[in-house]
Amino acid sequence: MKTSCSTLRALAGVCILVTAFGAMAQDRRPVDAQEPARRAAEGKARLAAAGEAGRIVQRAIDQQGGLEAWFAGRALRFAYEYKPVAGRPPIASLQTIDLLAARAYHEVTAPNKGTLAWNGQRAWSKFEGEPFAGSPRFWALTPYYFVAMPFVLADPGVKLAVADDDPAAAGLPAADVVRVTFDAGTGDAPDDYYICYFDRGDGHLLALRYVVSYRAFARKMGVPHTPEKLLVYADAIKVGPITLPTTHTFYAFGDGKRGEKVTDAKVSALAYGVPFDETRLDMPASAVVDTSLD
Repeated sequence: MKTSCSTLRALAGVCILVTAFGAMAQDRRPVDAQEPARRAAEGKARLAAAGEAGRIVQRAIDQQGGLEAWFAGRALRFAYEYKPVAGRPPIASLQTIDLLAARAYHEVTAPNKGTLAWNGQRAWSKFEGEPFAGSPRFWALTPYYFVAMPFVLADPGVKLAVADDDPAAAGLPAADVVRVTFDAGTGDAPDDYYICYFDRGDGHLLALRYVVSYRAFARKMGVPHTPEKLLVYADAIKVGPITLPTTHTFYAFGDGKRGEKVTDAKVSALAYGVPFDETRLDMPASAVVDTSLD
């Protein structure tokens, strides 16, 4: 996962049991009143430097509220329910995300109850009964990255290029297509890529194809990355000054075309501009540290 930008990755990691509060995170970010405006200006400058691809992405961001409004919110809260059609059990949690520092804490309700958090350097989890089935480090920001499209495409390390992929092969209407890759060293999975489809009418993001190159997953599967999947967005709503889709439908994508549906995901309880409680990042006694990338 890109710990500041990520894709879908649900895999188990080797963990260390922590039995005391001594490992609690002590870092706290000072509030900088100018940071949201500065981050927005820097993002817009990166998009302007990316030529036509950057213009397409900027149009989509503006259509959904703009970078200024996005960063001004400082934190976003939402519930995310990820339900595979077959096989793995659903994952559901209420997540609060620091939009300025890509930190997160979750109250997980399925497949079992617990908490997990990511402070930008370390992920931990604490669950009732069975431990979290995947990697907390991976999952901490994965749903957020899907929810936060296209705003996160203005982040540092993102590379954009116009692509000629046929939207019809993905079951989509006429669209402008942008290929997204990442500079080396960007987050936890710099070999991820996305193919983003933007409506040719009003410019909003219709869908994206993606792969997962999270190292622990690739190592386990013996491949550089997973097969492509297609995520189609729908049912956008306005929350504060920004607009976000609330239905995420995932499909297999192979042989150059859209395949069967594999996962339904739903975003609910969206709240913009909520407080971000940094104490929720502090690791409690008996928490488990995710070492899947060690």
